[in-house]
Amino acid sequence: MGCRVALGDVCSFYRGASVPRTRMYDKGAYFYIHYGDLYKGFDLHIDVEDPAKPIPYILNNEKIKDSQRLRDQDIVYVLTSETVDDLGHAYLFNNPKDKPAISGTETTIVRVNRRDLVVPAYLNYLMSSPRFIRELRQYTRGMKVFRVHPKDVARIEIDLPQTEVQHQIVSILDAIYAKQQANSKLNGYLAA
Repeated sequence: MGCRVALGDVCSFYRGASVPRTRMYDKGAYFYIHYGDLYKGFDLHIDVEDPAKPIPYILNNEKIKDSQRLRDQDIVYVLTSETVDDLGHAYLFNNPKDKPAISGTETTIVRVNRRDLVVPAYLNYLMSSPRFIRELRQYTRGMKVFRVHPKDVARIEIDLPQTEVQHQIVSILDAIYAKQQANSKLNGYLAA
């Protein structure tokens, strides 16, 4: 049997670190997930072991809070943008070897605290759904730069099936996602 919960009851939210692009490098101490890079090559997942595009680094002399460090299966969430349409993009951070990584400027880390109730990959798909994004956007503030505050996201209630069902749903959605990615690559080859 599933349950209905507010996101704030099962997740914590942390703001990313603000490091300018001029202090990002090809090598360094930490992977750095910059807001601007998310839209150019990543879609639903950021896989550290096999990234869709190179992930920049920052050096260890940056002032980083422990809460800005990404853990495996955290969700990097976009809650600030120049357009309302770009709010609510979610990226599951796959980092099974726990390589040092920092969430960057204008991103929010969504960390699942209750994995007995929520499978992070399931939540990532849920937070990417049109229904969830519509609900999220009702909390939008701003005129030139649009923002949703994490405390507002924490209020959103979601229905959760049992974790076994969540795993099954993720398996199905992952298979569809992989097929879409393969088709996109094939179409790119054919177009070339």
